[in-house]
Amino acid sequence: MKITVFAFLLAAALPAVAGGFGPWSFGMTADQIRAVTASGPYRSFSNGDLETYNGEFGGKKENVQFFLKDSLLARVGVYTYEGTDLSAATQAWAHTYSTLQAEYGQIETPNYQGQTAETLGKAAGAIVAAGGKAQMAPVVQPKDAFVFSSFASYAHDGITYYTVTVNYDQPAP
Repeated sequence: MKITVFAFLLAAALPAVAGGFGPWSFGMTADQIRAVTASGPYRSFSNGDLETYNGEFGGKKENVQFFLKDSLLARVGVYTYEGTDLSAATQAWAHTYSTLQAEYGQIETPNYQGQTAETLGKAAGAIVAAGGKAQMAPVVQPKDAFVFSSFASYAHDGITYYTVTVNYDQPAP
């Protein structure tokens, strides 16, 4: 009984771990983000946001962007694909699905279905090729973040670009 009470008091005295992604927690300053040197180097945007191409997601190095609000980390975006190849974007979507499923369990895919990550990727790719946007999110969200992913396209100078992103937001109050 004494050990149980001691363990409870010890756990209560430890600081709560803030949500976020990987080694980065919501509420960090730009300097604190940059202090995670193992994932650097970091690049600054003109508005103060940051990015690195050395964030790990699903066993791969990915572009991770840090969105600051009032100089504090409010959103982390993991860009698992940015480019002009729809087939490669579809494969990235399937890999992103598998990674999220391994981390969080069941994944919700509104407006499309598939039996495997690959068939879901193809269904999502068809939506995006038709000008739509495919999204997915864990059915059971973590307590300290809201996680969702988007697969979309945009045109610039007559070229169609595809993006696959995973966003980690602070949960709504």
